[in-house]
This record gives sequence, C-alpha cells and structure tokens, in this order.
Amino acid sequence: MDFLHPTYLQIFLTISLPIMGLAYALVGGLKLSLVDRLQLDEGKVGRLVGGFGTMFGPTIVLCGFLTDAVGRKGVWLAGSMAVAAAILIFARTRTYRGALVAVVLLGIGWAAQVNVSNVLMRVAVPADQPREALIWATNFFDFAFGFGAFVTPVVLAVILRSLGYSKGLVLLATLASLPVVLGIFAEMHPPALAAAASAAAAPAGGGASELLSRPTFWVLGFAFLFFVPLETSVAGWATTLVLRQIPPAVPEARSRRIAALTLSGYWLGFTGSRLIVSILGSLGILTGLLGKTNEHAMLIGLGIACVLLTLVLVFIRGQAATSTTILLTGMACGPVFPTMMSVVLLSVQPEMMGRAVGFFFFFASVGWTVVPMLVGLVARKTDIQKGFLVAAASAAVFLTLIVIRGMMIG
Repeated sequence: MDFLHPTYLQIFLTISLPIMGLAYALVGGLKLSLVDRLQLDEGKVGRLVGGFGTMFGPTIVLCGFLTDAVGRKGVWLAGSMAVAAAILIFARTRTYRGALVAVVLLGIGWAAQVNVSNVLMRVAVPADQPREALIWATNFFDFAFGFGAFVTPVVLAVILRSLGYSKGLVLLATLASLPVVLGIFAEMHPPALAAAASAAAAPAGGGASELLSRPTFWVLGFAFLFFVPLETSVAGWATTLVLRQIPPAVPEARSRRIAALTLSGYWLGFTGSRLIVSILGSLGILTGLLGKTNEHAMLIGLGIACVLLTLVLVFIRGQAATSTTILLTGMACGPVFPTMMSVVLLSVQPEMMGRAVGFFFFFASVGWTVVPMLVGLVARKTDIQKGFLVAAASAAVFLTLIVIRGMMIG
C-alpha cells in the first residue's frame, strides 16, 4: 500500500472502517443512555448487548455466500444502509422492542460490512505487489477500524452532551451513511487482468466444499477460534484484574480511574500495534527481520508473547505490574487478526473470498462464546486470576495450531 499515492478504494476503506468501528462499539457506548431513556433492567440490557453478537456467526457466513454470488457492492450498500437505519431507530424509539430491533439490524448490517471490507482489503492492494504487502495493508486497515472503536466513547459523550440524545444519534446516522455514498463510486471488483494476477499465488478451487476440504484452512480456523477469546477476556476483565491489585486504602474514585485508564491503554496498545506493524512492514524493516515467511514468523512470535503474558496475569502481583502486563498483552494481540486474515485472503481465489471470510469469522463466533464463559466459571469458583489459566490454555492451543500450520505448509 502506497501511503503517499492512495487509490480511491484505499481512501474509501480508510474512511469507512472507523465508522464500522463506531458501529461495533455503539451499543456499549449507549448502554447507560438507553437504561435511563427506556427504563431498562439489567436483564434487558444483557439481551440488548447479546443481541448484537448472537446472530453474527450465521449472518456473516450467509453474507459470504451473497458477496460471492450477487456481488460485493450490493452486500456492502445493503449492510451500510442497515447500520444507518439502526442508528436512526435508536434515535427515535421509546420502547425496549424498538431498541432490540435496532440492535439486531445493527448486527446484521455490521456483519455484511465486515465480510465485504475484509475482501476489499485484498482487492485494494495492487496485484503486482509482493504477498507481504497485504499483511501490512490489513494491519493498517484494521488499525483504522480499531481507532474508530477506541474513540467511540469520547465521540458519543461529546455529541450527546452537545446535541442531546435524539439529535446526536441523527448526526451519527448521517455520518454512518457516508460509506453508502462512497461505496456507490468504489470499484469493488478489479479488472480481469488484475484479478488473474492476484489469484496467481492462490490454489484453484471450485467452491465452499473445496475450501472446507483443506486441512490448512481448518487448522487456521481453529487457531482463530482459540485466539479471539484472548482479546475479549483481557478487555472484559482488565478493570477487575487491576482493581483487585489496588490497596483498600486508595479512594474508590481513584481506583476506578486507574482501572479505566488501564483498559484504555489496552485498547490503545491493541490498535496502535497494528499501525506500527503496518509502518515497519511498509518500510521493509520487518521483511529484513522476519524474512520471506513474514506472516508465519510474526504469528509464532506473537503467539509466544500471548502465552507468556496471559500466564503472567495469573501470577502477577501489584497494580503497576498488572496494568503494564495488560498494556503489553494488547500490543501482542493487536496484529494477530489482521495477519491471519491476510493469510486467509491469500489462500483463495477472488471468487471465493467472501465465503472464506464468512467461515473464518464463524470460527471466531464460537470462540467468543465458549472460552470467556469458561474463564468466568473458573473465576466464580476461585478468583479471576486463576480464571485466566483458561485464557493461557487457549493461547497455548492457538500457538500449537500455528506451529502445526507451519509444518503443513513447510
């Protein structure tokens, strides 16, 4: 990716992805406002938060088939319009049922955007670029997405305080319509020659059955299944891990502020590490350090770091040390998903990319659901630090599967 001379498609993704990040973080950011506005109890709040992710796995698989069958632009435009419509419903509804409809619509639209945007990351990299260029590009584009999610709480606070709830969300819905307008003019299917060149390194395939018959795809998919819970577990329990290390004599307000800053630091490290990888890779520094098999060496190194850091979280003592470990864990986790996604995109023909992305995220939806639940079960019987033994085990399985993949392709 040429940062000095970007193409329209690259600009389109760079603008659209932060808005997708906003949509991803929207329900969590609006939770307190919805509780006050709709007088919701915790049970209904839980159903709203869960409603966003419940159908994500099946929806993104369906969107994968649609992306390949009817075209990327149609799925992108429909998904983007659904996201904007969902925010408008949030702005106007006065009932729990209306909010639930908005959440489900938001989740469906976001799943469609996720499927197409990941496919477009490969399309946005010129076909004559070396394969590692896609790794650096996906890290940059996922940095843009993460940046949008990271700033969402601040953006929401400023807008809602300045304009009020309804007007503020109408403004956000207008902003969320920008991907629709930009998407109309985006060339989402490369010319025939470029498509043929970009597919040269990918094995020929006939369809979903051929994709699912590849052992390497299953190994990488299960590796992803065991990796994604690390992100959600550390993010979900970061404040708890920090608070239990702060002496009781520290005022509660200060303790909560330290915990909140640690969580922000985790997401900053998580997002910023992707930008660092993208820049260092584009400058050729990582290629010199890692050699030609950049993605495999990166995933091995990051996997080892994830195992060690999650184990440290089990045994560490002291607030400063815990906060530092959480920050480093964010930096280790950040580049893993973009790098794995680039491997998936490089392994399939262009006409199969939508389905490949859909199935790959389906693995993630299983990991998001099961492993954090196991962490919580162990934590309930012991404490949260011992619960992170489950996260460390998940990281170890992830690393093992990455090593196995390397042996299979070696």
